[in-house]
Amino acid sequence: MIEFEDRAVAFIDILGFKALVNKATTNSDSLSRLSNLVLLLESAVPSFDKEVDFSVPPHLIPKHIYISDCIILSAPLSDSAFKSYNGLEIIVMRVIQLTHFFLNAGYLIRGGISVNKVWHTYSNIVGPAYQEAYLLESNGNEPIVVLSESAASKINLNGSRMCLQMSGKTFVNGLHDFYIPNNIEHGVIEETYKRYKELVDNKLLSNLPVSAKDKWSWFKTYLEAESEEGLQWAAHSADLAYLQL
Repeated sequence: MIEFEDRAVAFIDILGFKALVNKATTNSDSLSRLSNLVLLLESAVPSFDKEVDFSVPPHLIPKHIYISDCIILSAPLSDSAFKSYNGLEIIVMRVIQLTHFFLNAGYLIRGGISVNKVWHTYSNIVGPAYQEAYLLESNGNEPIVVLSESAASKINLNGSRMCLQMSGKTFVNGLHDFYIPNNIEHGVIEETYKRYKELVDNKLLSNLPVSAKDKWSWFKTYLEAESEEGLQWAAHSADLAYLQL
């Protein structure tokens, strides 16, 4: 029986999947790339779930469904037993992790996040929150995950920079440096942004369709702006470490 509850829902699409599938039917290299991407899609969320502290109740860990090139996540908005728990922030955090995960593999993501009633099992999801998140992705253009108006009204934009605003849109800051793996190690943030910049430049020099290059070009501008913020944070952290010696 369907039972709706208030949840935060993210619908995430891997950009370039359709073109890769079309090539894979006749090209062995593309078929190999597609196979690797499918494995990434299958392993992405489970790999992050394994890192969740054992003290976190299972029902508060985001549920997910993987369908074709899409990942759907949801989490309860709140829990009376855990006053500090914020399901929307958990979903935003997981989207940031996925952005880095797929960017490291050479892919951009796009999507939407909504908060509303939804019924989510491990094999299906139904409800207005899912429908709105899906439409946000479908109607999007830039390679970002956009929050609905209802979700944006519930997110704290002061200080954390987990979400940003631009042209009237509130979107997940997928490049947030705090979620770069091993970011506390010296030089990791700098090397990561450098690697991302090289990836973007290579994509822009490739024979991708114009529409795909437009997305990588937009992402390059975003990357340049966000990497400056990340490097400032790294320098500040290094200064603090020096002062504590």
